[in-house]
Amino acid sequence: MALFDECFSAEADLSLAPRDLEKFWQAQLARLKKVPLEVSSKKKVSRKILTEQNLTIDFQSIDKYHMQAQFIVPRKFSGRPPVVVIFPDYGKEAVAYKGLMNAGIAQLVVRMRGHEAPRPLHVEDKTAHTKEERREESYGYFREQILEPDDYYATKIFLDAYRALEVTRLRKEVDTSRIGIIGQGVGAAQALFAAAFMQRGEALYLENPAFLNLDETQNISNADYAHEINSAARGSKKAKQQIKENLHYFDPVYFAKKITASTAFSVNLTNKESVPHGAFALFHLLQHEKDMFLFTEGDPVALAEEKRKTVSNAVRYFREKLLGQKAEFEAGE
Repeated sequence: MALFDECFSAEADLSLAPRDLEKFWQAQLARLKKVPLEVSSKKKVSRKILTEQNLTIDFQSIDKYHMQAQFIVPRKFSGRPPVVVIFPDYGKEAVAYKGLMNAGIAQLVVRMRGHEAPRPLHVEDKTAHTKEERREESYGYFREQILEPDDYYATKIFLDAYRALEVTRLRKEVDTSRIGIIGQGVGAAQALFAAAFMQRGEALYLENPAFLNLDETQNISNADYAHEINSAARGSKKAKQQIKENLHYFDPVYFAKKITASTAFSVNLTNKESVPHGAFALFHLLQHEKDMFLFTEGDPVALAEEKRKTVSNAVRYFREKLLGQKAEFEAGE
C-alpha cells in the first residue's frame, strides 16, 4: 500500500513546460509535411493467406528516413475492420497481437527508427588467458544531438509516430474512423504525442509507459534511454541544465491536456525501467475517460503472467472501444 501511495502522489510541475512548446512542435510538424510519404508495400509470405493479409509497409518520415511497419488485416470478417497502431519500446522488437487478429482488428506494428540495425556489441578481453566477453549494449540514440532539439532522436521518433498515423489513415483495407493505439515503454510517449497533435485515435493503451515526467523519473529509471541521457549530461553544469530544459519539449505530461482519446494504463509498480511515477503523473492530468490496471510482482513467473494479462486486457479494451463488445478485464496482482 505504501508503494501505491508513493506512486499515486506523483504530480507533474506544469510550470516547467517550455513557453514555446506549441510553436516548437508546429515547426517540427511543418518540416515533416514537406517530406513526401512515398508509401510502398510488399506482401509477406504467410501460411495464413486465406485468413489474413500480411504486408511490409515502407514509408518516408522526417529527414527522408525510411520507416518500416508490419500491416496485418484479418480476412474472415465482413466489412472493413478497425485498426490498432503499435509502437514498441526502445530497444525492443515489435510484435503483433494474435488476440487482436482473432477479434477482427487489423494492426500496424511500427518498427522504431534505427532498430533495423542490430544492437551494438561491447567486446571486452579481461586477460590474455580468457576468451573475449561479448554483450549487447544499448543503441545510444538518446545520447546523440541532445543539445539540438530540432535534430534530437526523441523529435524524430515522435514525428515518426505522427507519420505512421498519417499512413494508417490512407489504408483502404481498414476503417480509419476506428483507430486505436498501443504504446509500450518509450513507445507510449510516441503514442501520446501522435494522439495529442494529430487528434486521432479513439483509444490508447499504454503498457508500462516510459519517458514521462522526466524531472522526477529520469534519475531513478534503469532504462537504456535514461542511462544514455545521463551519460550525455556528464560534464559542465551549463550543459546539464540545458539538457534538462531540452527534455521538457518531449515530456508528454506537458501536452497531456490535448489528448481526448480514452486511455488505459497497464502499470507494474515495481518496474525499474518504466518508472510508475511517470504513469501516475500523466494519469492525473488526463481529462477524458481513463483507467489503470496495476501489477506489483517482479519475479519471472509473475512477469510472464503480467504480460499475458496485459495482452489479454489490451484485446478486451479494443474490442470494447473499437467494436463495442463489452468484456470483463483481468485484475493484476
